[in-house]
Amino acid sequence: MIATLEGVLAQRGSDSVIVDVHGVGYLITVGTRTLAELPRAGERVRLFTYTYVREDALGLFGFLSQDELTFFKLLLSVKGIGPKAGLAILSRAELRVLKRAVLQDDAALLATVPGIGPKTAARVVLELKGKLKEEMFGEEARVPSVSSGDQVAQALQVLTGLGYTPQEAKEAVRKASGGNGGSHTVEQLVTVALKGLDRG
Repeated sequence: MIATLEGVLAQRGSDSVIVDVHGVGYLITVGTRTLAELPRAGERVRLFTYTYVREDALGLFGFLSQDELTFFKLLLSVKGIGPKAGLAILSRAELRVLKRAVLQDDAALLATVPGIGPKTAARVVLELKGKLKEEMFGEEARVPSVSSGDQVAQALQVLTGLGYTPQEAKEAVRKASGGNGGSHTVEQLVTVALKGLDRG
C-alpha cells in the first residue's frame, strides 16, 4: 500500500493531479480544498495517500496532512460513505470545523455537502462522534493518573485545535471545571466547554 508520495506536480486537473515520482506518474484524486492549496505544476509536492481497492476500481486519494487522511478513513467507516463522498465532506470546511460539527452533533453542516442528505449527515455524526472522541481522548483512558492541571491543559489544547481562540478556550474550560469539585476528565471538560461555547 502507498502511504505517501513525494515528487513533482506534473499536471493539475479539476479533481485530480499527476505526481511524477522518478519518472512514474501517479494519478491522485484530491478534494477541492487540497487542490487549492497545492503548488503550481512543476513544483515539488508531498501527499499522504489512501489506496482504494475494489473489484472494479483502483484509486489513489491524496491529502496534505496525516490528520486529513485519518479523518477520511473515519468517514469511510460510515455505511454509505465512499471515497467521493468522503472527499466532498472534507472539501466542505476546514478539518477543525468538521470535527467540531461532529462533536457538537451538528449534522446541518454536513447536510449542505452535495450528495449528502440529512439522513446520511445524521448517520455520519452518530457513527463518528464516538470514534473521534476515542481518537482525541484515547490516551487519557490508558493513563488515568493525570493531574487536574494537565487535564485543563489538554482540554485547552483540544479546544484550540478545534479552532477556538486561546482566550475563548480558557474561559470555557474555567466555567466547565467549576462544578463536580473540580475533578473532571479531559473529555468531560471539553464536552461541557463546547456546550458553553455553543450557547455563547
